[in-house]
Amino acid sequence: MNRFLILLSLAAHMAAAEPQNATPITPTGIPATAGKIALLPYPSHVEWQPNTCTFSTLLFETGQLASGERADDLAAEFKDIASTTGLTLTTARPSPQTLTIVLRTAPASKIPQESYTLTVTPDHRVEISSSGFAGHFNALQTLRQLILPHHGAAVIPCCRIEDSPAFGLRGFMLDVGRYYLSPDFIKTLVRNLSRYKINTLHLHLTDDPAWRIQIDKYPQLTDAKNHWPTRRPGQHYTRDELRDLVDYCARLNVQIIPEIDMPGHSKTFTKAMGTPMQSERGLSIVKDIIDETAPLFPAPWFHIGSDEVRVTMQEFIPEAVKTVRNHGKTPIVWYPGHPADSETVSMCWGENEAGADLPASGRYIDSNGFYLDWMDSQSGVYQIWFQQPCGVPKGNSRALGSIMAVWCDAALSGDNRIIEQYPFYPCALTFAERIWKGSDAKRRDLMANLPQKGTPEWKTFSDFENRLIIHRDRAFAGQPFAYVKQADMEWRLIGPFDHKGRNDTSFEPEQTVKDEYVQGNRTLRWKQQPAIGGAIHIRHLYAMFNMHNHRYRLDHWPTLMSKDVGKEPGTCYAQTHIYSPKAQNVHLMFGLNGMWGHTGGYRTSRAPEQGSWDFSGGDIWLNGQRIAPPRWPFQSLPWTGWGKGRIEEAPLTQEGYFFRPPVPIHLKQGWNTILIRSVFGHWKGDNGERKWMYCCMPVLWDGIHYTEVPGLRYSAAPPQQTQTSSAR
Repeated sequence: MNRFLILLSLAAHMAAAEPQNATPITPTGIPATAGKIALLPYPSHVEWQPNTCTFSTLLFETGQLASGERADDLAAEFKDIASTTGLTLTTARPSPQTLTIVLRTAPASKIPQESYTLTVTPDHRVEISSSGFAGHFNALQTLRQLILPHHGAAVIPCCRIEDSPAFGLRGFMLDVGRYYLSPDFIKTLVRNLSRYKINTLHLHLTDDPAWRIQIDKYPQLTDAKNHWPTRRPGQHYTRDELRDLVDYCARLNVQIIPEIDMPGHSKTFTKAMGTPMQSERGLSIVKDIIDETAPLFPAPWFHIGSDEVRVTMQEFIPEAVKTVRNHGKTPIVWYPGHPADSETVSMCWGENEAGADLPASGRYIDSNGFYLDWMDSQSGVYQIWFQQPCGVPKGNSRALGSIMAVWCDAALSGDNRIIEQYPFYPCALTFAERIWKGSDAKRRDLMANLPQKGTPEWKTFSDFENRLIIHRDRAFAGQPFAYVKQADMEWRLIGPFDHKGRNDTSFEPEQTVKDEYVQGNRTLRWKQQPAIGGAIHIRHLYAMFNMHNHRYRLDHWPTLMSKDVGKEPGTCYAQTHIYSPKAQNVHLMFGLNGMWGHTGGYRTSRAPEQGSWDFSGGDIWLNGQRIAPPRWPFQSLPWTGWGKGRIEEAPLTQEGYFFRPPVPIHLKQGWNTILIRSVFGHWKGDNGERKWMYCCMPVLWDGIHYTEVPGLRYSAAPPQQTQTSSAR
């Protein structure tokens, strides 16, 4: 029997990392001083018992594993659990209070692939059963989250967990073709997400700006002179680096899907090889590339792109697919794209951008609504939460799973911008729960509009938020994780006022707050139903995504204001009241309309000019006083228009509200009032704006994390004096 004796020593930093104002999520019997259980993804079935086990040493047994089940890799993972939970390893014999963890292999007929059972009993024993390495690995991630430090020892609740993923493929994609990321940085992302049962890394290895994979037969593909000078030219992955990455990922139950994009997105190929892919010589080279690349990746998949291109060489896609299959792999193509036949897997991307439905036949992977470059942190979390991956409750023979895509259409200023400029970890952890658990329904009505307080949907989202911020504080201390609990916030909205093309026009709500206002022959009243959350969409981006082609989908992801604003410009106002138990200086995370990504080289919004919060004319007041914006370290670059060439390649700096320092504000004791002017309209010669939203949240700020301000309460309606008095 293989045994690892592990001596527990409480790490001081663990106690310091305990969140102070998260709703306790604890089974009966866990001492309040031990902290909070926050399982994420939450298992399929949990039975909490009233007992707990307090222990000071751990014993890890692998003797009941089937031969060849990678006991060494599981032992390494257990050592990682020890490290990340503040444990130290020793060869000393265990103390009398020992928690014994036993791993055993069960028949696959009883426990499906990646599934597991985990039982903690009062006799200080944890038994984990699974049919193979993947299930045992997943169980260890749950065990990691069950162990809590307590009074110099540790405590774990007695429970029985039966857990199984809704989907077999749960992944994220990195666009290293457009922007090279170092192998060590990629490993960090994989390590962190594998703890949340993500099992696939999709590498988009080639694109117009650069070619990132060593091809021995054609070294010119990775020559810096053939790459864009703004995209880390010449940097690429050697064959040895890729083998090492494959091995590293495999130890963490993560497969790698390589993508060689063809025949589109191939300007670097054309420049380097002197011929387009869609030529006899080009096709021959592509076959050689597949022959070199496919053996590097043991996974059964090989992605060949195929989207956003006019196929002029009819034999190109079928021949590329045939070459992939010669290596025993299943080809994947983008959808919309160019599938060769019904056996090709479609990776769906165009539901929101291009209006494409899921394919009617064949197997598919769903990336619809999981494009991180279109998301901000606060609304991105609930957008993902209310998705239904693959449009079905759980995977089947056609619906394989989902991949969250991180596109790098524009230049970045370094690896870390992936977790700063993109809402990477908040959205990735939300995605991890959604793809593990699946969803009974796709709630388009809630993907841009949080549910009303007290509803079942609000309660489940609020519970998830509580778990998410615990992981923010425990597992991501010192790493960018831009999310603050928002389900308790509420706003009242009114509009749209007609600004007649003058976006910065001031309307009466800025001078006096009344129940209704008259503008011309229109009477405007505050909405009776409050808008919930810190990030509020007046009209979602996807309603206007193709407005340059005069195509609108106003009910695609509806908002509280969708019917009021339609597709027209206008000015809306939002108001909330914040009760502070004391006078205090805090910060405000605030942004209007928003710019946090690029697409096809075009900025998704125009950045504000100096002295303004928003190029479109929005503004904000606290207790009747304007909150001045900071001095921006960026230019307000114009929209160039689709098809008229790229803007210059300056990386984003602080254009998005969730990757810049919040501004300091003062909350008085008692009730405070925030008023926001939120505007949509093309003016000053710029017609690029698509978004109409804002995010506004009082926060604490430590230079890396935004966190909740304890004790605040929110009211959309103006509080009555009696409420104020009783609250004090």
